[in-house]
Amino acid sequence: MQSSIAYTEIAVPQPTFVPPLDIAREQARQTLDQANSLDLSVIDSFALAREFGGVCEALRQVLAALDAEDSRHA
Repeated sequence: MQSSIAYTEIAVPQPTFVPPLDIAREQARQTLDQANSLDLSVIDSFALAREFGGVCEALRQVLAALDAEDSRHA
């Protein structure tokens, strides 16, 4: 059914902060190191979701910084 809530599109505002590329890379490396150091045999699902969100945000910032660098060189 197209009118059900499952088909409702929610406009989620996208983050607008784009760090400089070197800062985004360093933050991504630190976040990835933290995520890799997790003991998956004892971590709960909420902590795992939080770390996954951190990795996704770091990746978003790196990609946004790369896009900004590409537009400066174009």
